[in-house]
Amino acid sequence: MPKERILIYSSLLTIALAGAAFYAFKQASDSRLAENEVARIGSSTITADQLKAYMGQRSSASNALEIKKRLLQEMIEREALIATAIDEGYEQDPAVVRALENALIARLRERQLNPAIERIGVSEDQVSRYYRDNIARYTTPAQKRAAIIKFELADNAPAAESKRVGELAHRVQTLALSQPEAIRGFGSLAAQYSGDQGSRYVGGDIGWHAEQSQSLDPALATALSGITKPGEISAPIKGRDGLYLLKLIDIRDERITPLESVATNIRIQLLQRMRMEQEADWLKATVASVKPAVVNESVLSQMVVVRDEEVAAVRPPELPQ
Repeated sequence: MPKERILIYSSLLTIALAGAAFYAFKQASDSRLAENEVARIGSSTITADQLKAYMGQRSSASNALEIKKRLLQEMIEREALIATAIDEGYEQDPAVVRALENALIARLRERQLNPAIERIGVSEDQVSRYYRDNIARYTTPAQKRAAIIKFELADNAPAAESKRVGELAHRVQTLALSQPEAIRGFGSLAAQYSGDQGSRYVGGDIGWHAEQSQSLDPALATALSGITKPGEISAPIKGRDGLYLLKLIDIRDERITPLESVATNIRIQLLQRMRMEQEADWLKATVASVKPAVVNESVLSQMVVVRDEEVAAVRPPELPQ
């Protein structure tokens, strides 16, 4: 073999051996772990601190080597799953992106908003001031409980019919005035003569009503304001759709609920309102700190959203099987 060829082969062999040695050295260097690293998978590493933190979250953790190996294997498997998901491009999946965004928002609220909300308190002075400023909300106006007998009479009834019904109302009034005081309302007279189906079988009792109650015929409301003694019976009253007899059953004075009975509810209400205001201010400041929001009104006004049920409504029926 010529001497020159031997030299060439010798040089190539030397280069190949050097390359192999360098590759082996590089592989050995890549496989070596830093002092605080306990494992590496792909481009990710698991440090001793990370393993300790993971072990601290597990009730089954101990310092036994087998337990530590098992928990480390769980972390390796997790890193492998994450790396594979990223390789598949799942981090770009809209649902994944949305979940990450929600997690970021939740953490931001936890760190910035929640501490401010927790510091909010409601003082006794604030509760008392709210109570005084809104005393009408805690005041029940004076009320009267009444009973009626209704005599049906249309507005356009003939004069003879109006006279007949009027005379009947006066006769029943006389009968009512002669009833014992112990009878509540009009008693059996209501069942016998009243055309008001809601009250005729309970003595004509129509319950409690405040002055000028909107639920009563205006003529009845006015008459109720004019009688003040329980047991008093009015003369026949011309209402919108008939004649009425009205009897006062009972009176209930104006009542103001004391502060101590509503203080807890007021405090809760004020706290909720103050927390909502704090959140609104925080959101406004957060938006302003990023950049002004710009809205394309033209695109917004032309945008149409087709809901699933609307799509289903226009979908052709399926072919028979």
